Amino acid sequence: MKRAFLLLLPLLLLAAAPVLAQQEAQYSQYMNNNYLLNPGATGVEDYIDVKFSYRTQWVGLEGAPRTYYASVNSSLGKWLTTNKRTIHDLRRPFHAVGGLVYRDVTGPLSRTTAYVSYAYNVVLTPKIRASLGVSAGVQQFAVDGSQLQFFDPTTVAASDASRVLDGAVGLWVYGPSFYAGVSSTQLLANKLDFSYSDNQLGAGAGNSLSRHYYLTGGVRLPLTDDWSLVPSVLVKAVSPAPVSVDVNAKLKYQDLLWAGVSWRAFDSAVAMVGFSYEQFQVGYSYDTGLSRLADHHAGSHEILIGLRIKKKAQVVCTNRFW
Repeated sequence: MKRAFLLLLPLLLLAAAPVLAQQEAQYSQYMNNNYLLNPGATGVEDYIDVKFSYRTQWVGLEGAPRTYYASVNSSLGKWLTTNKRTIHDLRRPFHAVGGLVYRDVTGPLSRTTAYVSYAYNVVLTPKIRASLGVSAGVQQFAVDGSQLQFFDPTTVAASDASRVLDGAVGLWVYGPSFYAGVSSTQLLANKLDFSYSDNQLGAGAGNSLSRHYYLTGGVRLPLTDDWSLVPSVLVKAVSPAPVSVDVNAKLKYQDLLWAGVSWRAFDSAVAMVGFSYEQFQVGYSYDTGLSRLADHHAGSHEILIGLRIKKKAQVVCTNRFW
């Protein structure tokens, strides 16, 4: 029995990822941190952007996913002329760097990652910029055998982990009232390699990371001098899962308060709210399920905390509107 389980465990790991909608962690407030999905969004704000988030998914369902992340990104460079922003300054290209770490835990399975990113930002028109970014890092997949329970109490499962290199690329085009981006993550599609006891099972066929593709866009529609509406959309594709579409809308009052809703096609509806005070940001979202799984859990919660660190001298980015 024990030996048979050790032989089957890599197959369970193999099956766990592609059967679900996607291998990467799920987020509801990605539109408040587009850097999560697109390295091209590195450093597009006029401040050092620091974000922390915690998400607990499918509350009440044993072993449901829990996700934590921390990210930071910023443009590089200083003014070489005066404190005033000249036409020449507005047309300068600039470099940007960032970093992201996150941990996603689902029952006995966990994923821990760390990435660094670089982007080069250029001017297309006086009000439109484009940024091409890349990221590189490491992913670790692990299984905690102590969390697995069996009908036979004498059965003991092994714990193991596999580490692989990973990368992503993205293009980000943006201006004062819109953004659009396309990106791909898990570019290397590396195979996972698990070994158990005296059975060297190696990286089996199909036991690999799948490339994820993201297409997103949003626009700011002024309603009054203080209020604006920001609709956006995100399209996600990963084989063999069907294409997923998110439709979002956010109502914003100046740079102080916002509330929004999101519809993740045939999966969930999301309500969001947040506020900003000086350099601090806080956002909260609640997902209610729309699929058949909704009868077995009490929704999902996600909280986002942001810190906008001002820079005394920096290149010029278009103003934020999220």
